[in-house]
Amino acid sequence: MEPELGQLVVSAAGRDKGRYYVVMQIVDDTTVTVADGTYRPVSKPKKKNIRHLMMTRMINKSLNEKLLAGIGPTNEEVREVLKINNKAKSERMDCSHG
Repeated sequence: MEPELGQLVVSAAGRDKGRYYVVMQIVDDTTVTVADGTYRPVSKPKKKNIRHLMMTRMINKSLNEKLLAGIGPTNEEVREVLKINNKAKSERMDCSHG
């Protein structure tokens, strides 16, 4: 799966393993920059090899459109997207299975 701007990804390797990020820039075929708005602010995104990331199917449309237009989102917007994702994830885990 190829990364897209505004896509939620999970770090699969390194000190930040398990942390959720948003793809901010596609540097080349193997590298992207990611930010979470807290530990990695939008102004200083982290370079990650895509082999060290697990791609999710969630792509935030508003962030995607801003990044494609060359408008950088704010740290608050990135945190809000990640907070919504974490809330949805916890709700799915709370569902009873039978």
